[in-house]
Amino acid sequence: MERPFLNLLFDGEAFRLHPASIATLAESILAFLILVYFLSLRGKTRDTWLMVGFVGTALLVYLVDIGVTSSRPPLYNWFRVSHAALASVWALTWTWCAYTYGGNPMRREATIVILAESLLLAVFLGHALSGAPNIKFATFSTWALVYYTVTGCQAWSVLVLVRRTVSASRRSGASSENTLYHLLNAAGRSAQSLRALALLFASYLPFMVWALAGMGGASFAYQVCQMVLLLGVLVVHLNYASEVTTFQVKLVALPLATVLALLGLLPFLLYGTSPPESDWDGKSAEQQRQLAVFFWLLPAAAAFVVVAFIGFYRYGLLRPLGMLLEGVRRIEEGNFNAPVPIVNRDEVGVLAGSLNKMAASLKASQEELEGRVAERTAALHESLVRLKAAQSQLIQKEKLASLGQLTAGIAHEIQNPLNFINNFSEVSGELVEELREEKKKKGQDCPLEGELLEEIGRNLQKIHHHGLRADAIVKGMLQHSRTSGGEKQAVDANALADEYLRLAYSGFRSKHQNFACSIDTDYDLQLQQAQAVPQELGQVLLNLYNNAFYAVEQKHKLVQVLGDGKAYAPKVSVSTRQLPGQVEIRVRDNGVGMAEHVKSKVFQPFFTTKPTGEGTGLGLSISYDIIAKGHGGELEVEAQEGAYTEFTVRLPLVTVSEEQAPGF
Repeated sequence: MERPFLNLLFDGEAFRLHPASIATLAESILAFLILVYFLSLRGKTRDTWLMVGFVGTALLVYLVDIGVTSSRPPLYNWFRVSHAALASVWALTWTWCAYTYGGNPMRREATIVILAESLLLAVFLGHALSGAPNIKFATFSTWALVYYTVTGCQAWSVLVLVRRTVSASRRSGASSENTLYHLLNAAGRSAQSLRALALLFASYLPFMVWALAGMGGASFAYQVCQMVLLLGVLVVHLNYASEVTTFQVKLVALPLATVLALLGLLPFLLYGTSPPESDWDGKSAEQQRQLAVFFWLLPAAAAFVVVAFIGFYRYGLLRPLGMLLEGVRRIEEGNFNAPVPIVNRDEVGVLAGSLNKMAASLKASQEELEGRVAERTAALHESLVRLKAAQSQLIQKEKLASLGQLTAGIAHEIQNPLNFINNFSEVSGELVEELREEKKKKGQDCPLEGELLEEIGRNLQKIHHHGLRADAIVKGMLQHSRTSGGEKQAVDANALADEYLRLAYSGFRSKHQNFACSIDTDYDLQLQQAQAVPQELGQVLLNLYNNAFYAVEQKHKLVQVLGDGKAYAPKVSVSTRQLPGQVEIRVRDNGVGMAEHVKSKVFQPFFTTKPTGEGTGLGLSISYDIIAKGHGGELEVEAQEGAYTEFTVRLPLVTVSEEQAPGF
């Protein structure tokens, strides 16, 4: 005769079901569902991750405990060893939670205590293993010292939670110095969560002491305390968690825990509370079949409760509440024209009707306020127009000042190529004249004529080269003076940074005859092209260079005035670097630097540290708008007062489609 399916798993010499097996299965299911819920929370905090570790370790202990309560030697021996090891790890998890849950963790003391507990548990585990060769006699009594130590660690966790509750309550402003007062009247959310956890852990310990003492019903007491612990952890964290929790979980948790507790503990009432080790001699087949029914009924009942209650609460309660919350959100957004549907004639329906009346009242008040605001807005509009006109004039003044600085630099730069043109033109004229005299003397070709002609050719090449250079400088001046059309194109950041560095330096020297500064450049030769408007990026670089030269000049003057004998070498560094998807340009000087309050305002319009008449405070503000708003890049500043200032520009790279576009 074939055996029923329910008896196939637990019906043999290795595995025999026990009432404790059913209770442990109920604990495993409850721990698994709690763990899934904690993992489903969005934006999990550190406390939630602590609970994930706590419940996850408990789940492993319960799964192994199923093997402990349903197996016989030799498999029982291996399950008991694993259970003792996992229980030790779980005790360490208790300690870590006690020291770090609820804010203001005591990590240093926690580390020391956990190391001490780990060493002690490792010693006792090793002693138990050495006392049970080949794990042949690994009964509970063999591992009793380990479990006593685990309970001691858990008791220590309660004391730590009590200490932290008192400390948190005092930090929250409670005036009393009485420790008992702070325990009974915990002030602050953190102190209340720690007190709740301490009470939960403390209520767990008497059951564990009962179970370890081996008194009557010890196995039943152990399973009860595990059920209480799991449900308590869920309730404590739901009440004090920082994340947004769902009302549905609170409604489902109570009936689910009740069903699991009843089905898990009912076999103890039917078949007695003796420990699993006392029943190794055998069980009746009828009892095994009945226990197998419980074993398979538990997960089915849990699944039914979860699905049925979630469906009932979602459609009977949470859906009307959701519509009510949606109506509240619309009112918060200022939409008073969408009333909340009244689905049921119950308390939620009455609340929805009251919300609709409140929305109508708010709409009338809003219309009245909008009329008053319209009157004030008309009065302010004229003032705003005048302010914008003044701002436009100031911005135009800053642009003209920037153009003047650029023109001075160009005038200085263009002098060099023009000098080359004049000098080589003069030398070429002399050479031509010399050639004519030589021909008159000899009346025929000579080697000197060829050499002179070759030299004339080289001079003319140089004249042509520097003429093109002068032409490029003039074109750059014209481009800068025109209003930018905002057309972005592929830009060689190295060339642009170097060109405007020379122009800025020459312009600054033309205004400050005694100015001298060393310039270091470090350009990334593998730099890809950036996507930018050349004229606008040039204006930004010109502002940054002029600020750098101004900073080092001010520090040089300061050192001279103080006369402290310190050697100071003005220095401005410019570097480029390739970043993922970006091009970076850094401008650094060793000038006067910036204080923290200056650095926080440096990009604000009209903020300047220069004397009156030397700056409008718009240069860096315009530069920031060009880079951040116009180019989608970044402009940052790092500075230390009296030491350095460094501006960093980051621009997006040219995409492949833009590089291959016609005209580029």
